Amino acid sequence: MATLLTYPLPKQDSLPRWRQTLLDRLPLHADAADRYRLHFYDSFDWRLFMAGKLLEWREHNGVSELCLHDSGNDVTALTTRLDRPPPRFAADLPAGRLQRQLDKLLGVRALLPLTCVDVRSQCFRLIDEEGKTRVRLFLEQLRLAGSGGHGRILAKRLRLAPLHGYGNDAKRLTQHIEQNLALLPQAQNLLAEALSGTSKTPGDYSSGIDIPLQPEQRADAAMRRILLVLLQTMETNEAGIIDDLDTEFLHDFRVAVRRSRAALGQMKKVFPVRTLQRFRDEFAWLGSMTGPSRDLDVYLLEFSALQALLPADLRGDLEPLRDHLARHRQQEHAVLCRELQGARYRKLKQQWRRYLTSKLPQRPAAADARKPIADVAHHRTWRMYRRVLKEGNAITPESPAEEVHELRKSCKKLRYLMEFFKRLYPAREISALIKILKKLQDNLGEFQDLQVQSQAMKQFSVEMDREGRLSPQTALAMETLSDTLQDHMQRVRSEFANRFEAFGKKANRQRFERLFHPDAGAENRP
Repeated sequence: MATLLTYPLPKQDSLPRWRQTLLDRLPLHADAADRYRLHFYDSFDWRLFMAGKLLEWREHNGVSELCLHDSGNDVTALTTRLDRPPPRFAADLPAGRLQRQLDKLLGVRALLPLTCVDVRSQCFRLIDEEGKTRVRLFLEQLRLAGSGGHGRILAKRLRLAPLHGYGNDAKRLTQHIEQNLALLPQAQNLLAEALSGTSKTPGDYSSGIDIPLQPEQRADAAMRRILLVLLQTMETNEAGIIDDLDTEFLHDFRVAVRRSRAALGQMKKVFPVRTLQRFRDEFAWLGSMTGPSRDLDVYLLEFSALQALLPADLRGDLEPLRDHLARHRQQEHAVLCRELQGARYRKLKQQWRRYLTSKLPQRPAAADARKPIADVAHHRTWRMYRRVLKEGNAITPESPAEEVHELRKSCKKLRYLMEFFKRLYPAREISALIKILKKLQDNLGEFQDLQVQSQAMKQFSVEMDREGRLSPQTALAMETLSDTLQDHMQRVRSEFANRFEAFGKKANRQRFERLFHPDAGAENRP
């Protein structure tokens, strides 16, 4: 059943009165009143909302259905039956179109319950002379689910639902409703209404960084604002890490930590020396403390892909490694949770926030603190870009892997600077250059990942042998996988020259120079 149109009714109106009005003015047959409950779901970062989708789990007369449709439009695009509440991850849903669509939209993010709504509904049917139902019209009241069924009324409405093959009947009934009842159809954002007055706002979280800055703003004020947003991102993800909802909470947390470290490292002349050293040390500790758990997350997320690299007859022999990773991941996660709830991290947050929100000094000791942020941004970004070019041009097929890794780190720092300050530059220009840089980063990242994974197979083999969990078959599978990863690493390394040549071509150098060179004309910037 698909809903064609929704007609909002005034919340103060009486549903019994509307029931009688419908029967008096329209050729309809009334069924018994009904009740059901709608549960709304999305990921923590609102991936469904941002894609214009709404996911409902509906419990009705002993039937449980999961429905995905466009926001503001009750037309159900995809639906599937469930015998229990929705699983945490799309991959665990029954196979089918809905599962594939949600898996594509959500990736590794968990489905989290947002709110639920109780619906009181009565169906009115348009019946032909043969007794066949041609159109259904629902008179509904939607109330926020609460204790005793007395939650806030969200909406009262008519929903017109056509049946396949009876489009003309639906059209005629639509005309009756709009002409005789003086109602107009409107799209409803039921989720936004249900969440109003709560701490949740659709689209209120993103792991990206997009901070408005003024070119003439003091550099220390601008950097404090950026770093405060990053601190808030860390704090926002803490509960999800501790509750182990999905792996992206820790990923986003670590990205915020890395960005904070990059900001401190690249803006040495904006912050006081003692403050800089103190917090750089603490954020380095925080990065190292979260590393082991994240590494194991990645191995488990990529396990099936790694397994697929093996010959078919060896893939099953790798399963003991999955168990090993899962056990150690559980142990590392427990350690991580203790640290996130410990005194050192709590003290770091308190002191960091106190510094970031303190009054700006009138006469700062840091040389660049009072300079316009635009000048500092141009200088630092241009300098880091020149370093990337220098390091990349120095790499040859014979260069050690450490030099490739150093280039990767420099590219990451350049990317962070461009993202910090992107509001200071034309959106199309800065976005295009970030995209160009990302292509190079993808190659460098894949190379490092393959090298680390190859070495990790040997380390895991030693650990499993020490624990008495390594069979000869699993040892062979892990050794074969390590060799396969080495082969892939060499292939990726051979692609580096072309990737770097594309990044460093003359047209791109000119684009970087126009935006970031300290002496570039103001006409190239907003």
